[in-house]
Amino acid sequence: MKSWLLGIVLTSLAAGLARQLAPKGREQAVVRLVGGLLMALAILRPLAGGAWEGLELETEGIKLRGEELAGTYRKNQQETLSAIIAEKTEAYIWDKANQLGLDCTVSVSTAPGESGVPLPESAVIHGTYSGELARCMEEEVGIPAEKQIWLEEEAWQKRKESES
Repeated sequence: MKSWLLGIVLTSLAAGLARQLAPKGREQAVVRLVGGLLMALAILRPLAGGAWEGLELETEGIKLRGEELAGTYRKNQQETLSAIIAEKTEAYIWDKANQLGLDCTVSVSTAPGESGVPLPESAVIHGTYSGELARCMEEEVGIPAEKQIWLEEEAWQKRKESES
């Protein structure tokens, strides 16, 4: 409750200051509109985090349950977060490989950790094996050696040589 009220007060102060600093005319009207929208968002913020379980909307015979919508939202949010973590982890490992002078591609899989946040679980590396990169993935990223799959295919090497 305290943070909600503080958010409203700070938004109000910022909107008022912006309105005072804006030049007269259209610019001031736009600033007032944006300030009003931000105030509305600050006031409605508790609804965004509210409990949606049990909420049922009925419109023209279509019944939408808030619990299902919230579950779908949480699932989509988890999938998006998982994809972002996998992408950032792949970029980190690839950067480390580049620093070591290795030419490879990396694909990372995630799984929910103890807190429910997706964490890197395994990695597939196409390229020459490097003990140093393997240790880095284990110590810095948290992917154990048994979850690291190194594909040192001859075709991979030939393809990379032909690209050079």
